Amino acid sequence: MGWRLDIENANTQSMKHPRKHRPGSRKKAALLFSPGRMTTVVVIGALAVVLLIGLLLLWQKLTTTSSTTDYEGRVVDRWADYSGPEQGAQPRFRLLVESLDHKRFTIKVDDNVYESARVGMRIKSRAGQIVLIDSGKTSPDDR
Repeated sequence: MGWRLDIENANTQSMKHPRKHRPGSRKKAALLFSPGRMTTVVVIGALAVVLLIGLLLLWQKLTTTSSTTDYEGRVVDRWADYSGPEQGAQPRFRLLVESLDHKRFTIKVDDNVYESARVGMRIKSRAGQIVLIDSGKTSPDDR
């Protein structure tokens, strides 16, 4: 069994005081950190970082709603749901708006705008200020 572990041929002196560098280890280290190999490692690392940043930007774009601050259109749908766990859940109010060019998008609104909004109403937003226009009511100027 000793022949498998090469115990008979082992130098007992080197076992008591092991060398820090084995013969040929400097050559291996030089090969591992050669300029050609180091360039390859740096290029692969840079590509991995660029790929990771690209994936993060794509994820962010897909998960965020469009932040259209200036728009004009018609309220198509409205709903409220709750975020978070059962206790302490905050209501989230949303309106589905169809713009003049027939594109639909969802906007977040506060509870006052949500309560005032009805399906079919016109809605305008300029610089974050939302104005609801009820097309069913006539204004005093229309008489």
